[in-house]
Amino acid sequence: MSDIEVIVAGHHTLFRRGLAQLLDREESITVVSEASSGSGVVEQLRSHSVDVVILDVTMPDVDGIETIAYLTEHNPDVKVLVLSERGDRETLFAAIQAGAGGYMLKNTEPDELVRAIAVLAEGGSIVSPSVTPQLFQGVREMGYDPARAERQRLHLSEREIEILSELATSKSPVQIAQALFISTKTVQNHTSNIYRKLGVNSRMQAVTKAAALGVIPR
Repeated sequence: MSDIEVIVAGHHTLFRRGLAQLLDREESITVVSEASSGSGVVEQLRSHSVDVVILDVTMPDVDGIETIAYLTEHNPDVKVLVLSERGDRETLFAAIQAGAGGYMLKNTEPDELVRAIAVLAEGGSIVSPSVTPQLFQGVREMGYDPARAERQRLHLSEREIEILSELATSKSPVQIAQALFISTKTVQNHTSNIYRKLGVNSRMQAVTKAAALGVIPR
């Protein structure tokens, strides 16, 4: 396996250079360059192709969260590992939402940090054990609803939901068209789209799945 190439970014020179030297001693890691700011990371990536950027969220000019969002959009193949002294939930979630693949605290043991870098390079995600409770508590408080997430994924229009409600009755396509003041052909077209979006092949299947997802009343 080839070396994992990384950029180390942080505004504290002593910490940044110490970390770079520490990682350079690892046989599996090559520190390609260092950056002292968010804009510095972007500049370095114009001339270096790397696997992982190790980034502090507290940075001059463009802050760490903005830098992560920029890299996620413009350098999606580069994984971002946040290395921060801040373990609060707000910063953790902001970094993850911006696109960070890992979040570790600065008091992490060197071998744990090396393992985290390897996990990201292989396409995985990782957070420091000390912030895992924050992550789980935050997810619980978000009130994640699988059915709601599925409804959003399906992108059903208001008209399609109206037709689904009508399909749940005994009305024929002609009667549904009359009730909604549209043509029978339009009802048929919408029904075909509904079947496709729900991944079903019949009226009964569509109604059953829509009801299970909470799109229409059971």
